[in-house]
Amino acid sequence: MPFPNALAMTNETKPVRQPLTRGRILTSAIAFADEHGVEALTMRKVADQLGFGVMSLYNHVSNKEEMLIGMVDLVSAEIELPSFEGDWRASMRVSASSAQRAFLRHRWAPNEWSHRMPGPARIRYMDALLGVLTEAGLSGELVYHGYHAITMHIVGFTMQQIGYEQGLDGDLDELASAFLAGLGEGLPYMAEHVHAHLDDDGHGDEFGFVLDLILDGLERARDEH
Repeated sequence: MPFPNALAMTNETKPVRQPLTRGRILTSAIAFADEHGVEALTMRKVADQLGFGVMSLYNHVSNKEEMLIGMVDLVSAEIELPSFEGDWRASMRVSASSAQRAFLRHRWAPNEWSHRMPGPARIRYMDALLGVLTEAGLSGELVYHGYHAITMHIVGFTMQQIGYEQGLDGDLDELASAFLAGLGEGLPYMAEHVHAHLDDDGHGDEFGFVLDLILDGLERARDEH
């Protein structure tokens, strides 16, 4: 008497491989860059990760440059767009914090953001920022400068934060002690600043602190005109 599942076992087929799409390629490329860094990213490595030949990728993504633009655009799609409802500054804070979190999830993205042409999702994000600033009653000049101030703060602050964390490869107390020992005399303000970094109480949300300076300044400049 054969086992009940014998027929099923003999008729087993190999799992059907998911078809290759542009979305799958970009998602896989992001996962690779998150783990290994964007410098190590190649079309062939993404193809290997997906289980396809590298030539198959070129049917959907023409080259690495196009792949990087698409990757940045997918990261842009993770950012919460600012709302046109309610207080415009609160809306900008929510969106900016969302952008910073997206960049911290994908630590290669801020640098690539500065080097790649925007895709559809990023253009929608840019348009929403400009729209909220405009509807807040800012002049055209203030919208122009405010948009750049906000986006440069998001990207630049996060890049520096990532670089700072990567550079501190070791115990912070030991690194700070070594730095202070080599600082020499006559630099009391620098020494005080280093000690402030070691303060266990921390210094709050520095990203939000600078963002509020920008937003408050824009509102003040709007009201003065």
